[in-house]
Amino acid sequence: MRIALAGLFVFGLRAGASAPAVLMKNAAGLHAVVEDTTKVVAYFKDTGLVAVFSSKARTFRLRTRGQRDSLRATLRKERALWRAKRPRDYRFLLRVGCFCPGVRGWLLMDVRKNQPLRVWDRTGTAVALTDWNMFSIDELFDNLERSIDHYGTVQIAFDPRWHFPAYVHTAALPGPDMWAVIDARALRASAQP
Repeated sequence: MRIALAGLFVFGLRAGASAPAVLMKNAAGLHAVVEDTTKVVAYFKDTGLVAVFSSKARTFRLRTRGQRDSLRATLRKERALWRAKRPRDYRFLLRVGCFCPGVRGWLLMDVRKNQPLRVWDRTGTAVALTDWNMFSIDELFDNLERSIDHYGTVQIAFDPRWHFPAYVHTAALPGPDMWAVIDARALRASAQP
């Protein structure tokens, strides 16, 4: 039951994707993928500093209608500001954790036309887009809006420049062991392909 409730914040599965690469033939005639991941690994230097602190997050206690309405209004306002500024294509760092399976590591999300296209871990290794903890900023807004009636509390802080949810802590009803934490930062516009 608890896992099912935690699934309220699950983001769905996507088809796998891989990073651009060069194919090289080895001695056996098989193709191996060779990538330059220097720029990808360098992107993770932003995970050492916290840009938006949880202490700056606003807490919404969603057991009352007024608090749910207030969170909806806040999300609408911040989303409108995000839409006015958002780049068409962008990259950002994302870390998601929940009570089961716990905190995951940082991922570099490459988003094109509002769809996650590629993902790398902090070693520069391409990761298949098949896990629940991989999503675009718009998908994060969507899932927060859909889940308001299922949470007991939400703490949220927005990036001051781009207005996306940079820190989110949720606790689902009925209890404290059904939590999720999302950190997003270092959003940068990508060069147009």
